[in-house]
Amino acid sequence: MFVQLRDKFALSTDTLNPFQGQMIRRLARHRPTLYLAAMLAAASLGYLFLLSFPALVLTMPSAISDSLSAATSVEDWAGIALRVSLLLSAGWMCHAIYRTGFRPPSGVELDEESFPRLFELIRELQAEYGDPRIDRVVVRDRFDIRIVKTPCNGFPYRTRRTLVIGLPVLLAVSAADFKVLLARRVGQLAGRYTRLNSWLFGLRDMWVQYLAECGAPRSGPQRVICAFFAYYARLYREISAPLARESELEADRYALQAADDTDTARAITAQVLAESFLTHTFWPALARTAAGQAQRTPSAHGRLAKLFHAGLSPEQIQSALQHSEKELASGYAPSLAERLDIIGHTSPLLPPPVTNSAAVHYLGGACKQCVAVMDHRLQEKLRRAAAK
Repeated sequence: MFVQLRDKFALSTDTLNPFQGQMIRRLARHRPTLYLAAMLAAASLGYLFLLSFPALVLTMPSAISDSLSAATSVEDWAGIALRVSLLLSAGWMCHAIYRTGFRPPSGVELDEESFPRLFELIRELQAEYGDPRIDRVVVRDRFDIRIVKTPCNGFPYRTRRTLVIGLPVLLAVSAADFKVLLARRVGQLAGRYTRLNSWLFGLRDMWVQYLAECGAPRSGPQRVICAFFAYYARLYREISAPLARESELEADRYALQAADDTDTARAITAQVLAESFLTHTFWPALARTAAGQAQRTPSAHGRLAKLFHAGLSPEQIQSALQHSEKELASGYAPSLAERLDIIGHTSPLLPPPVTNSAAVHYLGGACKQCVAVMDHRLQEKLRRAAAK
């Protein structure tokens, strides 16, 4: 649910209010200090909402006590009754917020004993970027590498950090390119030189998780929480879109700490190329094939791995890059040219065929099992989509 909401907000940022989006971009470009101040105010709004109820619980008893000692009229007692009602309501809200449970990102959870190469790479990158904490690692069926902070309860002072790795990423890039892509996220999480931006960027996914838990609110406090975050989570993602764009460019700069500029340029090109090809060509073709077949379709992820092992044709590469440029030009994400320029390159560095994929290198003997699990999940999604 969280992933669907996040992707929906990401797609709708420009289409829902283009005038507001242009103003936000202009402010971020020409008045960066003012934009950062606006971002801090927007981030504080979520915390103020959550912490206002404990503040009432802490301050209201003193106000009630003072009012009791001075009460002499009906109006005074009515004021006391109102304060008591506020205290009870705030306590009820605090209980509901504290009891809010969050489901961490789902997927096949990996452990260090079974996947030593992957965790050795994670430890290496953590040491490089100042040991940012990562609590769990999962593999799922989307083309994605990100680190999601999940609050332990409704008051987000403690979080669990999940490294989410998409199996399509592992199958479509080499082990060396995957190291660069993972280094981007670990460096972004650590935010050694841009801690404020890193914190503000992390809130984009965190606030959406409050809304993701609002499927069927059962009490008055839950309805209040959901009503607030239904508006606020989307507002924050819209306002923070330019910051997210800058954070992605910063992640590319962070990758240079773990790899040279040539390896980084190749990995960035491989990421953009593979994601665009899968989004606009591979997955739509798979969906059309599945819709016309009653029986189980062949392994989608196995076909994906063979395709990138053989290498994309020049026509497929050209088409994927064109789709990518058109898509990025209409949104906030930086273009491939901008990302390459940040690391000192002027043109894409096309990756060779993936003879040793990151999946084979880092998942080892469990690679086929992961492919089977993700294929099963994909079949279930296609079956549900066909039934609608």
